[in-house]
Amino acid sequence: MSVTGGNLSAQAIWDLIADKRKRAEDERRAQDAAKKEERDLIRQSFETREVQPEAMERIATVVRRAVENGEKQALVLQFPSEWLPDSGRSLTTHAKDWHEKLEGFPKRAYEFYARELAPRGFQLKVEIVDWPGGMPGDCGWYLTWEHPE
Repeated sequence: MSVTGGNLSAQAIWDLIADKRKRAEDERRAQDAAKKEERDLIRQSFETREVQPEAMERIATVVRRAVENGEKQALVLQFPSEWLPDSGRSLTTHAKDWHEKLEGFPKRAYEFYARELAPRGFQLKVEIVDWPGGMPGDCGWYLTWEHPE
């Protein structure tokens, strides 16, 4: 709708403003739906992902860089905490059995850690790494190698 000399009125202006707001809201909803669809596809891909054969080499590269930078841990996995079965509650409450609730790729990643990395003396520290709006954001998995003092 447009305002012309023939329909010039306060009502026509209000209608124009309402139409403009509705179009903006419709566009925002369409963008939100597209983002949600894309995020759902990424999550599905993440859930079905397997630990790759070259995982050990990739982890070694990340750990080597961390050591060269004087760090005592390396971030090896990060994903939204909402992708965990309990949305990360067991992490924020420091539950000892947090790993027993894992599903999909996080479960396979933990099993890889327990089978391949723990026997080599590494520890796994898992925590919420950010808190957008005061809510748990991403879950970060850190491989640590601190020497017991």
